Amino acid sequence: MKNFQLRITGKIQKTGFHYFVKQLAQLNNIKGFVNVPDEEGITIEAEGRESDLNRFIEFCLVGPEGALINTTNISENPVKHYQNFTIIEHSDLKQADKHFKL
Repeated sequence: MKNFQLRITGKIQKTGFHYFVKQLAQLNNIKGFVNVPDEEGITIEAEGRESDLNRFIEFCLVGPEGALINTTNISENPVKHYQNFTIIEHSDLKQADKHFKL
């Protein structure tokens, strides 16, 4: 089990990026969260098996139709044992660990 945080910037608002990511997470058995995009980009925290994460990240770096990705930053973090994958409001991003940990 691994945990990665992705920060993606570019033209991603109004493309359904966060819904795209949530659907990818469900298809790839990924737990964690994605925030609703803001003018600064989108943050994804994803954990699961390494092979599932690799496939998930590959699709996230392409994004949905209409998205234009400028920059990406991927970092590995300690596993937090998320129970599900959810969309959170940007203002709640700092509280995500409290809401979704075991």
